[in-house]
Amino acid sequence: MSLERTTQYGKIRLNDTIFAKAVLSAVARTGGKVLCASEKGKILGGIDQKVSTGELASNIFMSETEENYCLKFFVIMTFGASIKDNCTAVLDSLEKQMKTMLPDKSGQIVLKIVGVKSKKIARRDIEIVREYERR
Repeated sequence: MSLERTTQYGKIRLNDTIFAKAVLSAVARTGGKVLCASEKGKILGGIDQKVSTGELASNIFMSETEENYCLKFFVIMTFGASIKDNCTAVLDSLEKQMKTMLPDKSGQIVLKIVGVKSKKIARRDIEIVREYERR
């Protein structure tokens, strides 16, 4: 869902691809330990392939209420990678980007781990929520 605002200059629309680029940028900071995924646990872009923003945009959920924004996306962790360290790196980066893009409201980022990849993908259902205040 794209977000739309009416300003003195006209309507401004923030498309889902903008949020997909922010997620890709944040996930890239983990050096391949976190992989973008669909809600059902499929690795986006395939193994060892670059994920397109269009493909990721259709697998993230952006919503807005009067008080905050909520961004939800899905990942698969590689076996042996620290969930705490890698998720903190991704969420820190996304929080900074979201505060810059949308400073008028507080927000919530939901990172859902849907699997762990070793030889095969083992299903998981771990949800990590980061809430932040507006600037």
